[in-house]
Amino acid sequence: FTSAFKIHYATFIGLYGGWVFDAMDATIYAYAVPGIIQELKISFAEAFSVVSIFFLCAAIGGVFMGSICDKIGRKSTVLLSVGLYGIFNFMCGTAHSLNELYLYRALVGFSLGGLWPAMMSLIAEIWPAKSRGTAIGLMQGGWSVGMFCSAAFAYFLIPAFGWRGMFYATAVPSIIAFSSILFFVKESPVWLESKRINKQITDTGGSVTNPLLLLFNKRNLRTVILGLGISAFGQFGWWALFTFLPTYMDRTLGLGITKGAEFMLWVIGAYAGYIMFGYWADVYGRRVMFAAFTTAMAIMIPIFIWTVSNGGTAYLPIVAIVLGFSTGYYGGYGSLYSEQFSTDVRATASSFCLNMGRLANFAGPLLIPWLIPRVGFGMAMGVASLALVLAAIVVMQLKETKGKEITARD
Repeated sequence: FTSAFKIHYATFIGLYGGWVFDAMDATIYAYAVPGIIQELKISFAEAFSVVSIFFLCAAIGGVFMGSICDKIGRKSTVLLSVGLYGIFNFMCGTAHSLNELYLYRALVGFSLGGLWPAMMSLIAEIWPAKSRGTAIGLMQGGWSVGMFCSAAFAYFLIPAFGWRGMFYATAVPSIIAFSSILFFVKESPVWLESKRINKQITDTGGSVTNPLLLLFNKRNLRTVILGLGISAFGQFGWWALFTFLPTYMDRTLGLGITKGAEFMLWVIGAYAGYIMFGYWADVYGRRVMFAAFTTAMAIMIPIFIWTVSNGGTAYLPIVAIVLGFSTGYYGGYGSLYSEQFSTDVRATASSFCLNMGRLANFAGPLLIPWLIPRVGFGMAMGVASLALVLAAIVVMQLKETKGKEITARD
């Protein structure tokens, strides 16, 4: 028991560092946008078109790295992802043109796309079923910590060293995250057993089907389509809001980049939301809690925008924390996908659903800047609320998997 306990928590801590840095890399660009626009002499729309390229390449890279994860292992994929996106995020600080930004953010996206499915598959495969949702919720909470780190980097480094210095400084957490995974994380015993079974099959003259092809067979196709739906709608709603709020608060409301960073108080609510989502999902079920949280966020988006736009920042901490809590549904993707699919396709299917769903985010940075001058920021964010309501409807079509045991032969 003691040995298993140590392995579980050492693995958790190691992966947590990688996930924090993933979140930091993914979100830090939003704080660099005002400085990038000014220095590179590009437009608002051009600056956010970089985000579209990021999402597109994250989807492509995620599917590629997710498919190799079921072949080379969970830990190897995590190390590959963290090492590559750490290098390319640092390179963003060297960009002197829009095309260079496209290139480096594209490579960041391609690299980090594979971390989430490998990490969540590993946690799901080693953790007891009765508390798996809570563990995954705690892990997802690392995203909030990463967002806080990106806000802290913006708050302290941009005034002193500019947006370039902020990107250069990301080398430090990159090295820490890579090292923690290398030394603390062990490979999934469930995946190792699955690999042994596949080797027995091939040694006796049989064949093992490519996991990507298995996604489209009769057993998996319906679940894949529904998984894509909750990914596309849920991620579009989240990213449409977060990508534009710091710049909206800086340029439109005139609150300054530091107030935009203060908005990141929502990470307090988000962290609590991830943990409570995981706990409640273990008690009441994955589907109903995912639907409840996405619906709550759909309601909170217009409340937050109206409050900040009409009341300044007086109520910013309160509404930001409540809004953050409603984003706890992001803690549900890991348990939903890991329990819906079998071991032979778990990482591939999780990666395919999550990252192909990211293609919806490709539309956001193009659609929202087009809508804002025509209908206003508040109305433009209405599409985010609509997407979240659709996510709630789709998730209820999946089967409930609370308490499911995960094995190499499931």
